Amino acid sequence: MGDVLRGRGIEEGRYGAGILLLPDKSLVHRGDWEGFHSTFKVSPDRNTAVTVVCNVDSPDHFRAANRLMDIWSA
Repeated sequence: MGDVLRGRGIEEGRYGAGILLLPDKSLVHRGDWEGFHSTFKVSPDRNTAVTVVCNVDSPDHFRAANRLMDIWSA
């Protein structure tokens, strides 16, 4: 799992039950299934959540979720 995280710029975190707890206390769940790719992210204060689902490989759904979180949390 570390290589997957490092590829996304995440150096550390805790993982369990399909949910990753990042050092900033945000929660992330990523998934891939038969051509679909998704990221679900919850803000550190637990007041905001975003979900991105793509049916193509090219948009980086993880980066898109982070950008949406930045917009909604501002």
